[in-house]
Amino acid sequence: MITPATPDDSPRVAALLSAVFDDRVITAAGMRYRRESAPTEDRVGYWLAEHAGEVVGWAVGGIDAFASVRTTAFAGIAVHPEHRARGIGSALWDVLSAHLDEIGARRIVAHSRADADAKAFVGRCGFGLAGTITGLAVDPRSVASLARVPPGIEIATLGAFADDPERVFVADYESFLDEPGPGDASGMTYESWRRLTWDNPECDRELSSVAVAAGVPVGVSFLDSDRATGRAVNVGTGVTPAFRGQRLGLLMKQRSLAAAAEAGIVRVITQNDETNAPMMAINERLGYRPFSSGCSWVLER
Repeated sequence: MITPATPDDSPRVAALLSAVFDDRVITAAGMRYRRESAPTEDRVGYWLAEHAGEVVGWAVGGIDAFASVRTTAFAGIAVHPEHRARGIGSALWDVLSAHLDEIGARRIVAHSRADADAKAFVGRCGFGLAGTITGLAVDPRSVASLARVPPGIEIATLGAFADDPERVFVADYESFLDEPGPGDASGMTYESWRRLTWDNPECDRELSSVAVAAGVPVGVSFLDSDRATGRAVNVGTGVTPAFRGQRLGLLMKQRSLAAAAEAGIVRVITQNDETNAPMMAINERLGYRPFSSGCSWVLER
């Protein structure tokens, strides 16, 4: 049975998504926050599929808050591995697709695992392959000590800017504009960034890092964590164009990994678009090793 989901379903949905995606860090608190903080104008819809009282499927979709065009949307569907090939995913897509039509979505971005069944399902829904993604992980306790920081640069915690997060937003926006992949962040505002990034309860400000030059943030590396399970995930590392080529991405991730190890984190996950050679080189140097593969998809209507 497919029904609209409520914020109170967050713990069950988080458990489902954690069973489906071993390359993400998903918490009930984060799920509830994203649901309750989503503005009405983003028209985000949420549905779940239940079997014998158990959540076995999940669908979400709405307008992309970071995109510059308000007809750009996102979509996501997950079905528990033990309940696949029973029509649950197709039923969820029927509901989600109708919702996306209703809200005027014209370009829809989605992500999936790269196994044959997932790729076949997304293809049947009309999506075209837009990129490939590698999931990597490292035990932060195994990472070497920090490399030398260039003169005039400081690697600080995200929490150091708690009184003025807008300066971090400026650096993140500038560094994110040429991020590889089908997403569009050019419409990101301070308000949407603050809601989806800074105020997200999964965003660990003490483990996330900022590169600072003359008191101004010039790079950011975000780390979301679930300290209760000892897991964390990199959710974006970028340097503003004028400060690239100084190993700041490497240094920020090194500091975050060192802090994560001290905080009891034993596994840090990242996802790498395979066209992003500089970040692939950084991750390899830090000891991240591949363990999963995924795909990016786009549906144009």
